Amino acid sequence: RASLKITGRETEPRIDSVRRVEIKNLGGNVFLRNISGGIVASTYEGDVSVENSSGQIVLDTSTGNILAFEVAPGQIGEVFKAKTSNGAITLQNVNHRQIDASSITGSLLFNGKFLSGGIYGFKTQKGSIKLAIPAASSCQVSAWYGYGTINSEIPMKIETENISEGGKSMVARFGDGSAKVTLATSNDEDITWPFEFD
Repeated sequence: RASLKITGRETEPRIDSVRRVEIKNLGGNVFLRNISGGIVASTYEGDVSVENSSGQIVLDTSTGNILAFEVAPGQIGEVFKAKTSNGAITLQNVNHRQIDASSITGSLLFNGKFLSGGIYGFKTQKGSIKLAIPAASSCQVSAWYGYGTINSEIPMKIETENISEGGKSMVARFGDGSAKVTLATSNDEDITWPFEFD
């Protein structure tokens, strides 16, 4: 039931089994697991990894990757945010109904389910976006993808599709569209949503 607040310069904190954590680190990797009541973690240069945790989660790194798996909200309305300027973001079984993940230079991977009524945003300026979701997913996807391509192994209903000098955009629906998903990538990068493999 402890809460920790840590500020460091060149540290590599590894924290396990406390209630809440707030970390501000100038350099070094951050490893967090079994945090039950929320996380705010930022590091200037380094990776951020979160495992088996719950609550509102905000992760930020300037140069590094973000990895989160088996995380969930503790209460209704709690959000998950992940942001990196230069690095990849990998989210596996992140069960928040509101997810905002963005990278300036790096790919994004989401492996999980879109929950009914959820709002999901995935954005990268230079990188690909890959979604590994169940074939029976229900969501409306609004995608802007520069000059790349969209590949889907799941049947989708395209509602609108536009091509302009600034790039391409599309709105598509899977099932009844109960979740709202926004995808954006620039340059010649791709967006892919295959089936979820067990």
